[in-house]
This record gives sequence, structure tokens and C-alpha cells, in this order.
Amino acid sequence: MSQGSVQPCAMKLLVTALLAVGTVCIAQQQVPRATEMTPAKEVFARFCKLDAQGSQLNPDGWQELAALFVNPGRPQRKRIIVSDGGGPLRPSTESGRIGVGREYIQYGQIDLPQLRFSAANGLPPNIKVRTGMYMVKLPSTSGAEEWRIEGPVPEPVVNVDAAIMFIMKQRDETSDPAIEANANRTLATLRRFR
Repeated sequence: MSQGSVQPCAMKLLVTALLAVGTVCIAQQQVPRATEMTPAKEVFARFCKLDAQGSQLNPDGWQELAALFVNPGRPQRKRIIVSDGGGPLRPSTESGRIGVGREYIQYGQIDLPQLRFSAANGLPPNIKVRTGMYMVKLPSTSGAEEWRIEGPVPEPVVNVDAAIMFIMKQRDETSDPAIEANANRTLATLRRFR
């Protein structure tokens, strides 16, 4: 082979290699890397834990939980979903963001103004539910990665113990006999899920 035929071939390989490296660099910028998932996963796991423990049901807990969101919105105080506590699902990358979710068994819901327990939206009890959200990376001046959940904060999904503690407190603070009676029925139902 002559020297002239080797150079174009070497040049083609060089161009192909540069294009491949450029494509990988662009892909890495658009899709979060596995190492970025760990901090995002930890933030979401913290949300799941705080929510299951009933943090949304008191002002200090709400503030702590809301700090995990970009736009938390306002506390939702119409109902709480009672669950087994569940937990986070494995995160995934979707359209350049990190998709996160949780899975739990839904026992029912409690209407907060009346403290009345009912099956979830007419669905059978003990139904497995999956919900999803997205994590976003915030600009950071310190160099540490800061991840937040896109908002707003969803309805409270609490475990049975957190629901019992909350209903007992509400029952003890009410002077309305109808609400007290509802609370007692709700507590009896909740104790069956333990």
C-alpha cells in the first residue's frame, strides 16, 4: 500500500472516533448519569419516609417536606390516604429528567373535616397504587448537587400508625360529638390494618 492510501483511511477513523466521542458527550449532557441518580434517589426516599410518617399533617413537618420540592404549593387538608407506608421505586431517566415513583398498598382514605374512613374512591381495599414524579437538578454555587421534586406536594399518604396518632389527636381536640363518633369508628377500622 502506498502512503497516500493509508492517510485517508486514518483520517476517516479519526473523524469517526471524534463523532462518536461528541455523540457520547452530548448524550451524557442530556440524560442524567447513574451517579446523579443517587442524590436524587435519596431526596425522593426522604420524601416517601416523611410523608408515610405523617409529616404533612403538622406545620413543622410540612415545612420540612415542602423543602424537598421546587414548587410545593399549599398543604392539602381535605383527606389523607392510609397505606402500608410503601416505598420508592427504582428511578429512571426520562426525557433528560429523573423519573421517580412510589408504590404502596392503599387501605382507604380519611375525610379530614369529618374524620371519616372510607374505601378509596369506591375501589376495593388493599389495592396496590403506583405514583410517579420527576426530579430536577437545581443550579448550585457550592458544587454539591441539589435535587428537588417537581411540585406540588401530593396528598398525604400516611402509614396506619401515623393515621391513628393523627385521628386520636383530632378526636381529643374536638367538641363535636358527631366528629368524635366518626373518629372512634375510624380508629377501630385503622387498628384492623395493624
